[in-house]
Amino acid sequence: MGILRSLFVKPLTSEELKQQLAKASRERKRKMLELRKMRRKRDKIIDEVRQARKANDNFEVDLLWEEIRQLKFDIYHAKREAKVANLEEIALKRYTRAMEKFERAKDTESIKKLFAKIRSSNLEDKLQEQKIREQEYLDELNAIVQLAEDELYEEEVEEDREKASFLKEIDRIIEAEEKGKAEDAEKHRRALEERLEAEPEA
Repeated sequence: MGILRSLFVKPLTSEELKQQLAKASRERKRKMLELRKMRRKRDKIIDEVRQARKANDNFEVDLLWEEIRQLKFDIYHAKREAKVANLEEIALKRYTRAMEKFERAKDTESIKKLFAKIRSSNLEDKLQEQKIREQEYLDELNAIVQLAEDELYEEEVEEDREKASFLKEIDRIIEAEEKGKAEDAEKHRRALEERLEAEPEA
């Protein structure tokens, strides 16, 4: 049972809902903070890759590439969790406002109807489906790891292709910087960040 539906197993007041809303808001902020930290770390590593590439330090480039690759998955996962937390907070805000309105009017019948609609709604199911899809995605990644020995060659080829594309964009940034074309360098930097924000392929 999800957080929204579990709250309405028994009658609640608007004050109790406000307390839950405050918790949901803190959780959403925590997840957004985690996401920002991951993005800052990714941006720092991109700069380190650029410097290592300019210095022809291939060993350091390889190490940093592994960190970037892992962060891509972590950021994708964090974005999904932040989205769910945001939707839960929005729902609680709307429920709280409705409860306050009905309580001021002493409309107990409308409160009962609101609770009944919340219990029977599929909004919670939609949030849970997002989490389930995410878990299925992680399960697929685990399956890939388990089959790594059988698919080693194919995975190495795919990783090399992704790495080559990443380093090509890094080289474009370096080239633009060396030519004094700051706008072009920033354009390539944004393109690289957008690519790293894209949904990872299973």
